[in-house]
Amino acid sequence: MPEEFWEKSCLARKYSTRSSTKELNVYREDYMKLVIYGIGKQAECTHYLFTHDSPYEVVAFCVGAAYLSAVGTQFQGLPLVAFEELTALYPPSEYKLYIAVGLNKVRRQLFEEAKAIGYRFASYIGSRAITWPNLVMGEHVFIESPSLIHPFVTIGDNVMILACTIGHHTVIGSHNLLSVAVLGGNSRVGDNTFIGMGAIINENVQLGHNNIIGAGSLIGKHTEDNAVYTGEYSKKRLVDASRVKVFK
Repeated sequence: MPEEFWEKSCLARKYSTRSSTKELNVYREDYMKLVIYGIGKQAECTHYLFTHDSPYEVVAFCVGAAYLSAVGTQFQGLPLVAFEELTALYPPSEYKLYIAVGLNKVRRQLFEEAKAIGYRFASYIGSRAITWPNLVMGEHVFIESPSLIHPFVTIGDNVMILACTIGHHTVIGSHNLLSVAVLGGNSRVGDNTFIGMGAIINENVQLGHNNIIGAGSLIGKHTEDNAVYTGEYSKKRLVDASRVKVFK
């Protein structure tokens, strides 16, 4: 991999918010090739971002053996192998893993299975995402551009943050997916929680574990575990669009 790519990738991207030469050298030594679990749209997007916006080299994909016969032996021009055979083909001592699965429950199960057989995980912070040096995060964290994460934020393991705004002093648990949402300062998100597009969580609000916060929801009070919230869908107006002036 070219030297200039390392400089742009590790410094301009502020990957893991490293800034010193010593820290950059540590990151170089920690560099590993990457296998992605999944063959869906999420895996395709993840492959593109890791390839064009990270120091990792994606070398293969994997899925469960039950799905392999139906989809062939290649994906995105790379080898596609059974997850059950991964340790023999791409040993955890030489390769990292990223699980490109959106469903929290499934991603958690795969994360725990892979961890149990010795795999370490890649994390990704988009080059157009904004973070601060005191961001604390676990392993297998995916922060997509153009997320804005304020100071004093803590993120657990196995979390996907897709184009979100996260307020200061927020604590996000593990095995969560947040999609185009806004979280006010000092909010809390329990484990195994999904927050949909356009949802707003007010400051100082605590979400319970295993919550589903639907698109467009506005949450202003603490929630219980296993709660489901949905926003109101827009109603069709009884008027023809050709009779409406959008601009005066």
